[in-house]
Amino acid sequence: MDYLRKQYDKMSPAVRTSVWFTFCNFLQRGLSFLTVPVFTRLLTTEEYGICNVYFAWFEVFVLFTSLKIPYEGLNNGLIRYEKDKDGYTSSVMGLVMSLTVVMFGVYHLVKRWIDSATGLGGCLMLLMFVQLMFQPALMLWINRQRFDFEYRKPVIVTVLSTVLNLVITVLAVLNTTYKAEARIGGFVIVQSFFGMVSAVILLVRGKTFYKKEYWKFALGFNLPLIFYYISQMVMGQSDRILINYFAGSGKAAVYGVAYSAATIVQLAISSVNGSLYPWIYKKLKEKKIQEIRSMASKICMFVGGITLLAGLLAPDIVRIMATEEYMEAVWIIAPVSAGVFFSFLYMLFASVEMYYGENRGISLISILCSVINIFLNFVGIQLFGYYAAGWVTLLSYIFLALLHYLLMRRICRSHHISGGILDERFLAVISAGVILMSFAVMALYRLGNVRYIVLLLIIVTVCIFRKKLYRLLRQIRKGETNER
Repeated sequence: MDYLRKQYDKMSPAVRTSVWFTFCNFLQRGLSFLTVPVFTRLLTTEEYGICNVYFAWFEVFVLFTSLKIPYEGLNNGLIRYEKDKDGYTSSVMGLVMSLTVVMFGVYHLVKRWIDSATGLGGCLMLLMFVQLMFQPALMLWINRQRFDFEYRKPVIVTVLSTVLNLVITVLAVLNTTYKAEARIGGFVIVQSFFGMVSAVILLVRGKTFYKKEYWKFALGFNLPLIFYYISQMVMGQSDRILINYFAGSGKAAVYGVAYSAATIVQLAISSVNGSLYPWIYKKLKEKKIQEIRSMASKICMFVGGITLLAGLLAPDIVRIMATEEYMEAVWIIAPVSAGVFFSFLYMLFASVEMYYGENRGISLISILCSVINIFLNFVGIQLFGYYAAGWVTLLSYIFLALLHYLLMRRICRSHHISGGILDERFLAVISAGVILMSFAVMALYRLGNVRYIVLLLIIVTVCIFRKKLYRLLRQIRKGETNER
């Protein structure tokens, strides 16, 4: 403990902030994963499906009411207006709130059409706009604290809100017959409470609701990225929305469980992404291409192994997370998990593209893949049922990774980087292995003993090479520390 304490004391404020926010991310995602078994047992499949659809539509609406300013566009403004960071933060909050009010007015003009299109009633849409109004304020406050390397208050708020979300929503669901509304309402109440407090704090400190210069900069920076944000939203939410439309909320619930199970892979990716990309930028600046090539290959093997593990454990995960009526989800977990692997791969390529400023190409690829994703989901779900959405997710991310790979190769040629930045052949072998293993593990679902033998072999292999894995992860963390 003394050694760990000394190492912690040596960390810079930037690294400490990164460590604590990583902890918060794991806490939120982990509790979200662990609460799935609770709500799948307290709610019917239709009720659980409504909750999944609500949160999917929230991601759609928040894109247009906030333009992702509180989530991804704040730092640039804080750097530009460093002498009035409080004023800029409160001003963009005013912008987001104003956009939300305008969007609420538009909703009332076409209320019947939107209610019909979303499958959500007026009550749930009202709750959504309350969340749209105040949750961005909470995110602005948290990200402003992070920018200033202040982590204590955001960590306390994150832990407190996460625990309160769980307690209040469970109590609400247990004490009413309107369980879907209670599940959503409890979450909205907690988020909105912390959001309102954050809004007051930001306004008191910044004393600015509107400033033309700040609004103009925020809109000028985020509006050109709107198609990129839309593509991210489409890739992550369109499948659940279309399943609800064509197959009903019950099937959307089953698909939602499968997606939650794939969170295992997402957690593994999140554990390295925050450190890997700054490390890549540093090595690109130093022109140490060979180090990037070696590290990227090892990380892809690690993520591919986690993907295989999630596929192998799919039946067990679903049994733990839900009841027998959700068991159909096992046939979706493997392709969705493989899709998460290819999303990691495309972000690996995109990190090189962003370093060299190839933003236009990134946006064009994102738009194209979004259109393909919607089309394949629209056709596939109607022809083959909601199972098709899992495979469409995989195909879309494969296509996305392929296009980003081609763009990265073009960048390498234009910057005269011979041999490429990544070990392309090795990544191709790993990618092909992930696809083949996605089919293979599904064939083992009806062969329980064989599946567990394969799982045991993987565990033994990990134990044998545990020191190498530890050195790999330690090297990534070291790279982040040196960078900062």
